Amino acid sequence: MQAGRSTLFRSVAAAVAALVIPAVAGCTGAPEPPDAQSPTAAITATAPPVPAYAAALEKYSADMLAGGATAVVIEVKSRVGGWSSADGVRSLETNEPVQLTDQTHAGDITMTMVAVSVMKLVEEGKIQLDDPVQKHLPDFESIIKPPGPITIGSLLSHRSGMPDYRVSLVEVGNRRSTHEERISYAAALPWTGGSGSLFSFSTTNYSVLALLLEKLRGQNLSAVIRADNVEPLGLQDTLLAGDEPGPRQMIHGYTNTASGELEDNALAPIHSGSPDSGVISTVPELNTYFAALQKGALLTAQSVAEMHHPKFQTYGLGVVRHYDSCSNNDYYGHVGVVRGYAALALISADGSRQIAMAVARAPMPHPVGLGEWESYEMEEAAVAALNQAC
Repeated sequence: MQAGRSTLFRSVAAAVAALVIPAVAGCTGAPEPPDAQSPTAAITATAPPVPAYAAALEKYSADMLAGGATAVVIEVKSRVGGWSSADGVRSLETNEPVQLTDQTHAGDITMTMVAVSVMKLVEEGKIQLDDPVQKHLPDFESIIKPPGPITIGSLLSHRSGMPDYRVSLVEVGNRRSTHEERISYAAALPWTGGSGSLFSFSTTNYSVLALLLEKLRGQNLSAVIRADNVEPLGLQDTLLAGDEPGPRQMIHGYTNTASGELEDNALAPIHSGSPDSGVISTVPELNTYFAALQKGALLTAQSVAEMHHPKFQTYGLGVVRHYDSCSNNDYYGHVGVVRGYAALALISADGSRQIAMAVARAPMPHPVGLGEWESYEMEEAAVAALNQAC
C-alpha cells in the first residue's frame, strides 16, 4: 500500500520567501551571514510546527490504515490554519495514491441534503413541519400502516416511530430499490410509536420524504438535490449515485463476501437514487457545503435554526449535533457509514472551524457492511480535533 501526504497550508514557502526577500532589497550588497548555514537547515528552523489537532488526526489516519482501511482523507479549516491529508490508495486494483479531491460515498450525509430540500418547501409555503405527511401523500398508508398521522417534522428528526428498512437489508440484498420498495421493506416491522416518539434512527423516514419531494417538485430526487443543494454552490463533484455522468475519480471501499472474496462497493447498486445513502461527494466539497448551509447560503437563518433544534438532542432536522468545548456551543453536520465507507462533516456554530473526513473502511465479512462503531470512532476523532483548533 502506498502512503499519501499531509499538507500545512501555511507552507514552508513562506519561510523561503522570508530568507530571499531581504537579500535582494536595496542597492547595496547584503552582508555575509554570521554563520554558514545550509538552505535546508534554515527552512527547517523556521517551518511552523504541526498543530496539535493535525498530529491527532495523523495518528487517527495511521491507526485506520494499520487496521486495514485502504484510504483516509481529511480536511480541516479553522482560524488557526488549514490542514489536509490523503493517505492510502484509491483502489487496490491500481494502487494509485488517493487524492484529496477523490470522490467517495457520503452515506447518511445524504439526509442533510434531503432535509434542505424539504425546508425549501417549508420556506415556499408549500408544506408545514406540523403537516401530517398523509395530507400530501394520500397513498402513504397503502404502503405502510402508520399508527396515526405522521408529521413531516417527525420524519426529518427520526421521531416518527417508523421502523428502519435497513433491518431487512440482508434479505433485500445489494440491488437498486425504489422509495416505495424501501418503505415496503419496513412494513412488516413493528413501529416504536407515532409522531412525537423518542428519537429512533430510521432511514425509512427519508424514503417517505423523497416521495414527498418528488411529488411536490415534479422531478426525481436526483434533480431536486441537484437544484437545491449542488447547483447553487457550483459543486462539481457532488451527485446522487445513479446520475449521469457518473463519478470522475472514485475511492473504492471494500467488504468481504460470505465466501471470503473481496467485494468492491464503488457504485454499489443499493445506493443508486437512495435518499439515505446515495450522495457521492469529495471531502473539500462536503466542507464547502456545510459552510454554505451554516452561513445561510442555502436556507434562511430561521430555517437553519429550525434544523438545529430541538435543543439538547443529538439529532435535529437532518443534522447531528456535538458539543463544542471551545465555544460552549455545538458542532453541526452528519456522519454516514455504509458498506465499505465512512464519511463525516462537522462545522462549529459560528462557522470558524470545520472538518470533513472519508474512510475506505477495512473490509469486513458483514453481509451488509453497515457498522456503527466506525461512526463513533470517526466522530470522536473529529470532535477532539476541532476542540484543539480553538
